[in-house]
Amino acid sequence: MRPLWWALFVVFLMLSGCSDDVDIYEPDPLVDLDNQFETGVLWETDLGDGTFDKTVKISPVYAYDKIFAADGSGVVAAINPDNGDIIWRVELNVAIGGGPAVASNVVALGTQQGEVIVLDVKDGSEKWRKPVSSEVIASPAVGDGYVVVRSVDDKLTAFDVVTGEQKWITDQSMPSLTLRGDSAPVIVGGGVISGFSNGKLGVFLLDNGRVAWDRTITAPVGSSEIQKLVDVDIKPLVSGSNVFVAAYNGNLANIEASNGQIIWQRELSTYQEISLSELLLLVTHENSYVSAVNRSNGVMLWTQKALHRRQLSAPVALGDSIVVADFEGYIHWLSRKDGTMQSRKHIDSDGISAVPLVIENKVILLGHSGTLYAVTKE
Repeated sequence: MRPLWWALFVVFLMLSGCSDDVDIYEPDPLVDLDNQFETGVLWETDLGDGTFDKTVKISPVYAYDKIFAADGSGVVAAINPDNGDIIWRVELNVAIGGGPAVASNVVALGTQQGEVIVLDVKDGSEKWRKPVSSEVIASPAVGDGYVVVRSVDDKLTAFDVVTGEQKWITDQSMPSLTLRGDSAPVIVGGGVISGFSNGKLGVFLLDNGRVAWDRTITAPVGSSEIQKLVDVDIKPLVSGSNVFVAAYNGNLANIEASNGQIIWQRELSTYQEISLSELLLLVTHENSYVSAVNRSNGVMLWTQKALHRRQLSAPVALGDSIVVADFEGYIHWLSRKDGTMQSRKHIDSDGISAVPLVIENKVILLGHSGTLYAVTKE
């Protein structure tokens, strides 16, 4: 169990960074903006009743020429990306906490009741479901014959993708207080990569769960439990032989995948996923600044501060623009070159925190209302 989760979630939304004092600020109001272009809504599709727990990471994914999306109320669907038509839709009648993850002809999801559920990619029929040690609020990983799930008690559990047989389980030491959020594991090169609440990144052998290596991204410092928060809550970003990862209250790092050697690191606190656009790492800070970082050396090239404390989503790139969404349901377009504001549009009155998904010239957004949108530049 994780004590004080909900109290801490409220606290960390109010934190300005690594400060001795907790400053309570309202999100910065939006200033008038002359849009350089407009945002067109190509289609919208209602999935379910929406996501009430806004700390879980439920984001749409693209695979097998379809969009796969889940709703916190238990709805999972496959959607035609061209027009938003629902190809299949199932109701699992359980609160989904992580996923979907799609590969090996299956759709895998984690639940807030401590289960992993695997569906057939063709029609959504249930193939198997198994319990894990605690609730799951991060996407499972699927690949190489396995489904690997990270639960909130810092345990990784691996299952056979076909039968659901549990293959191994491993865990890490947990601090007494953590953020409500988890790092989604990644399967690559015969291993599983995951971040943990103690500020470490670990690689585990896929066939038996043994530790290949682990590395501390950020070490706890300070006198209070809140100051010592160093959770690695983001999904490791693997690119070739490099792993990019970041911690809350800590560092952004580039790590050699084969041995865990740190190539470079810089101070940067985040709990949102990071993305890659050519030579740029795109990062949303924990205070909702947005930055572009040189992937080769960690030099920060620009930072946009106008959306301070607006609880931004992770950033993604589309052409010469970067897209983020906020807690009030606005989509913001920034210049990829220098971060200047280009355009904005209000999309979902319940807010958006899911990672935007880019498919060709479209951006797919999942609102907390349970509506899936496809938008583009006009």
